[in-house]
Amino acid sequence: MSTEYAHDIVPEHAASRPAGSIALIISSAVMGVPCIILGASIGHDYGIARALMVIVLGCGATAVLAAAAAYAGVRSRRSAALLAKQTFGVRGSVVLNAAMAVALLGWFAVEMGFIGDMIAAGLKASFGVSIGRVPGTLLAGVVVCLITIRGIAVISRAPLVFLPLLVLLLSCVLFLTVRSLGATPLAMTPKALGSGVSAIIGSYIAGCLIMPDYSRFVRSGRAAMSATALALGPVYGLVLCTYALAAIATGQTLPTGILDGLGLPAVIGFVLPIGLLQNGVMCLYSSSLATSQLVPSAPVKTVAILLAVIGAGLAFSGASAFFVSFLVVLGIVFPPALALLICTGLDPSMRREGERTRPWSASRLITWSAGVASAISSEWLGFGLTGFSAIDGFIVAAAGGLLLVRIAARQSERIVVEA
Repeated sequence: MSTEYAHDIVPEHAASRPAGSIALIISSAVMGVPCIILGASIGHDYGIARALMVIVLGCGATAVLAAAAAYAGVRSRRSAALLAKQTFGVRGSVVLNAAMAVALLGWFAVEMGFIGDMIAAGLKASFGVSIGRVPGTLLAGVVVCLITIRGIAVISRAPLVFLPLLVLLLSCVLFLTVRSLGATPLAMTPKALGSGVSAIIGSYIAGCLIMPDYSRFVRSGRAAMSATALALGPVYGLVLCTYALAAIATGQTLPTGILDGLGLPAVIGFVLPIGLLQNGVMCLYSSSLATSQLVPSAPVKTVAILLAVIGAGLAFSGASAFFVSFLVVLGIVFPPALALLICTGLDPSMRREGERTRPWSASRLITWSAGVASAISSEWLGFGLTGFSAIDGFIVAAAGGLLLVRIAARQSERIVVEA
């Protein structure tokens, strides 16, 4: 991982990766078990018509946020952790980098736990063998760690192995769902559209936040935006729609129940964990980049191995049980931070300033807090701008971030004139 530029701006000669690699990475990531559960839950809660509306709105908003983050990564050539340092200052960035490192490590643990459960369930259903979650979790953790420590060159190629199998599985599920749709309709509890949209955004908000980690290696900002929007718009929407319909058709909301209800052999369930491997790689890689800003003397490769061990331990302890609560917290805390990182990445003065950062930026920390407060107000107090807590937090922080960038630009102009 010596060429990952964990502490440096990516030089122009190294920014040569095709934008299509981003689309492949994200497309593979959104076909895993968490998205199946989310899609099935949306189908269960909203029914066909309203579920489609929720998915279109949620995926559209997620695609816009991620595309803006990808563009900021190309413009700045910085990872999310370095953008955090530029945004909040050297000491202030510790707050966000620590939050990213912990959240991504927790996401990694959740996904490794899902893999362990899925492998154990598949073996028991197919061969009657009971092994528990530990062996599958351990195996997945080792594979993800080996891919991660090889760096972006290997990470960007991993979907070439994962994605074809997942596309085949998705196609089978969609075909069988269309044939059996309406056989067992689910009872629905009316829910506000805002809750479903916020859940979709929250499910991938950590991915939006770390998008610069991958887009900084792409030469064209427009190409990076298009690739990101394609994966988190049509592809992500298709995955959620497929499993929303499958939940309605089968009367099930869990992956194994959906596959059984569609008549797919239990052994097919072994394909599902493969999608989580890509998620795990992305989380471990970006968590390592964020953690390396907290302990700059430690090699990034060593940090990744240590985090993989800690994440596996969390998975053994049952971190996946907190999946839903975890998504709610991410959807409130990270959108305002993402807005500020985007404002910093798009600031024209970034290239001129290089790596010069202030030791502390209280104004941006206050803006972040204001965005979080707005999201909390929208989510639990019923008072907000749009009715979508993640969007409300993003808008408030973005408005404050753009104002701070303009103030800083005027101050710089004044200093130049006086000089």
